[in-house]
Amino acid sequence: MSVIIIGIDLGTTNSLVSCMRNGVPEIFSNELGQDLTPSVVAFAEDGALMVGQPAKDRIVTHPHSGKACFKRDMGNKEPYLFDQKSLTPVECSALILKEMKRIAELRLDQPVSKAVISVPAYFRDSQRNATLEAAAIAGLKVERIINEPTAAALAFGYKNPEKESNVLVFDLGGGTFDITLLEIFDGVIEVKASGGESHLGGEDYTSALLDHLLKKNEWEINSDEGNRWREKIDSVKVELSKNESTTLKVGDQEVVITQTDLALAGKNLNARMRPIIRKCLNDARVSPDEIDDVLLVGGASRMSVISEIVRAIVPIEPNHTIDPDRAIALGASIQAALSAQDSAVDDIVLTDVSPHTLGVEVVRDSPDGNHKEGYFAPVINRNSTLPTSHSEIFHTMHPKQDVVDMKIYQGESRLIADNHFLGEIVIKGLREQRGQKNPGQVDVRFTYDMNGILEVEITILSTGVKLNKVFEQRPGTMTAAEVKAAIKRLQPLKIHPRDTLPNRTRLERANRLYENLNAEERDELSRIINEFETALDQQNSEYIEHIISILDQYLNRYKDLI
Repeated sequence: MSVIIIGIDLGTTNSLVSCMRNGVPEIFSNELGQDLTPSVVAFAEDGALMVGQPAKDRIVTHPHSGKACFKRDMGNKEPYLFDQKSLTPVECSALILKEMKRIAELRLDQPVSKAVISVPAYFRDSQRNATLEAAAIAGLKVERIINEPTAAALAFGYKNPEKESNVLVFDLGGGTFDITLLEIFDGVIEVKASGGESHLGGEDYTSALLDHLLKKNEWEINSDEGNRWREKIDSVKVELSKNESTTLKVGDQEVVITQTDLALAGKNLNARMRPIIRKCLNDARVSPDEIDDVLLVGGASRMSVISEIVRAIVPIEPNHTIDPDRAIALGASIQAALSAQDSAVDDIVLTDVSPHTLGVEVVRDSPDGNHKEGYFAPVINRNSTLPTSHSEIFHTMHPKQDVVDMKIYQGESRLIADNHFLGEIVIKGLREQRGQKNPGQVDVRFTYDMNGILEVEITILSTGVKLNKVFEQRPGTMTAAEVKAAIKRLQPLKIHPRDTLPNRTRLERANRLYENLNAEERDELSRIINEFETALDQQNSEYIEHIISILDQYLNRYKDLI
């Protein structure tokens, strides 16, 4: 049996799993028939851990029972607290990855242990490492971390292999914004430049629209209603991506919400995108009129305001040939096929770039003769083609100095205070000795691979001594022992097996509906739920199917209230 490598789009709002089969990239659906699995985890009243749709339904009515949008916190070790339980962002992501693995094994009918996982192009080093750790906890070996807009371009290039073009990929997902300029020619997909922001996405537009409507209509909501309101406003946002206006029922009123409301609400968010797009084009040394195609990727890119922003900078109509929600997953499966050396992708070559500048902290001489700390010296510049290796020579401040604490940073500011600290390396044995060549000098080599993982090698030029450790402990990452402990800690958690996923989803939707019904309607639904739970406990398949048909009819009758 051949080893299969799957592709995973680990999204802020939804996640997907895919695989190349018979030369065609295919996205797998779960037992509910959905290929978009909500990136949500939650605990049920009985302590069972839920992932995906039932978890999403659960946090609407019980907001403190679970968590969504944890992708934004990757690289942060602070746990989320759920009553007597807790999960870190990495563990939450691991549960989603484990669900993707399970769905793939269900559809492929064989074990899966390797994957290509997509991340935002602007994910920092610590966030990429956190993604690798989540995969390890989920039982997956990561063959490649691929940037999301690069994956989308790969899907486009695979579909249009003969097309020669400069392609701008505009990726606005639930939580992140990426922009990437690529050149496609003769099966080669070459990334020229990337940019973005890791805390700008569709969720921010939902928050902005909700705040705008609350102020405009003088509505007041309490904290426990937040998730329910966000879901309503998110539906409004989706409707406004297709229509000029829509209505929202609030109590006995129907409030009309228009594209103008969304434009006003998102004004500041829109303004944050424009300079990022222009910087990307400038880094690639490509003018707007040299762009042949613009791909809109990510569910939030469907908003009409996004097309307007793009058209204002690049004077062409965006390309809609690939589904924005699925483009990244399709590209991840193509990269998985490349990693597996699948003959279906023999003619494709992919290059990528470093999304950030990497360097070290240095001290500079000031005009008054004093030394000033806190400056950033680049070693690898952003948008360098990967993999890359580059070195710079640095020296001590004084011949008698024996030790240097070299600090590594990632970012674009000339001051380290505005960049992201990655770690440090202590270099000893630098004091000048008689007869030495190059006393106090060190050669600092940075090597950055296609997964966006940094390695640093230090050579003391006077002695030839080398230090080739990466970072003993990077912020936001876990030690091997911590990864092992996380696997052990999550193992006993009761996760409903795959054959009960549809039933758990039904149960959570029924519980959610119950809260919205009047007393008479509640009695009837409560009776049906009790029968459904009894049937599940008895594991009587005929009884279960009978009650399911009744419950589904009831849920469908009141679907507007769910």
